[in-house]
Amino acid sequence: MTTGQRTPRRRAGSREAIRASSPLLRVALAQLNAEPGDCSGNIAKAKRLISEHRGRTDLLVFPEYFVTGYVTGQDVYNHALRTDDALFQELVKSTDGIMIAITFIEETGAFNFYDSVAFVADGRIVGIHRKIYLVSYGVFDERRHFSVGPNHHAIDHGAFRIAPFVCADAWSPALVHLAAADLAHIFVFSACSPTQGLGSRLSTKESWHRMNQFYASMYGVYVLFVNRVGNDKDLTFWGGSQVIDPFGKIIAQAKGDAEEIIEAELRLTEVRESRTVLHTVRDENLNFLVHRLQHVIQSNYSSVEAQDL
Repeated sequence: MTTGQRTPRRRAGSREAIRASSPLLRVALAQLNAEPGDCSGNIAKAKRLISEHRGRTDLLVFPEYFVTGYVTGQDVYNHALRTDDALFQELVKSTDGIMIAITFIEETGAFNFYDSVAFVADGRIVGIHRKIYLVSYGVFDERRHFSVGPNHHAIDHGAFRIAPFVCADAWSPALVHLAAADLAHIFVFSACSPTQGLGSRLSTKESWHRMNQFYASMYGVYVLFVNRVGNDKDLTFWGGSQVIDPFGKIIAQAKGDAEEIIEAELRLTEVRESRTVLHTVRDENLNFLVHRLQHVIQSNYSSVEAQDL
C-alpha cells in the first residue's frame, strides 16, 4: 500500500452504504416463441434455459402460455396440465438453485381450467396465480374456456415481495392497486400480446409500455414485462419485453421481436428511495376505499343486477 493513501470508507447509513448492502435480485426475462400444443418440446426448451441460467440468475420469467403454447378451442382442454402430471413435475424438479415463473394452461382436480403462472424454486411450487381478468374482446375469447382465478397473493422470495399478473390482469388498475397495497416490490407481467389484439385504433405495444412505466413510478416498484414472439395462425406477437425501475426508467429492454433473454439486477434500495419521493403506497387509506366500494356496489351494481333479473 502506498504511504499516505487511505481506502475510502462508506459512512454508515449513507446512500452509498445502504445501496452497497441492499438485497440484490438478478432477473432474466425469456422473450421466446412457444410451439402450440408441444408441451414436451416447450418444457425441454425451458429446462435448457434454466440450466444455462442456474448460478447467475435468481428469477427467470417466461411469457404467458409458454408450456402449452397459444392454443384455442378444444386444444385448451387437450393440452392442459395438472401440476402433479409427470411432465410438469419434470420441470419442477429442474429448478434447484433458481426460481422460475412458468406459464401454462392448468387443469385442477375439479376439472376447472385456468390460465396460470407457477412460481417454482428448488424443486417445489411456491405459489400459483390464476388469471383473474379473462379477455373476451378483440381477437380473444378466453371466457369460453377458462375459469376466473379466485384470488391474488404476493409471493415472497428472499427480501423481495413479488406480485404476479397474467397479461390482462395488469390492465385492471384496481388489481394493480391491490398488489401495491399488499406491499409488493416487484410486479411480474407475463403476456402473450399480439400486434393486432385490439384493432387499429389502440396499439397494444404502446399501451403496455405506457402502463409499465406509469405503474413502476406511481407505486415505486420494479416492473418485469415479458411478452412472447413469433406467429400463430393470423397473430403476430411483438415481444418488447422490458425491465422498469421504481422511478419509471427503462433499465433493460428487448431489441425487437426476436427471441432474446433480457437480464437486469434489481436492488431493494431503489424501491426504498423511490418511496421516499412519492408516497402512494404509504398514504393509501384502505379503510376509506373499502367503505366507498361497499357504497358503490350497493348503490349502483345491486340495482343493475336487480334490473337484469
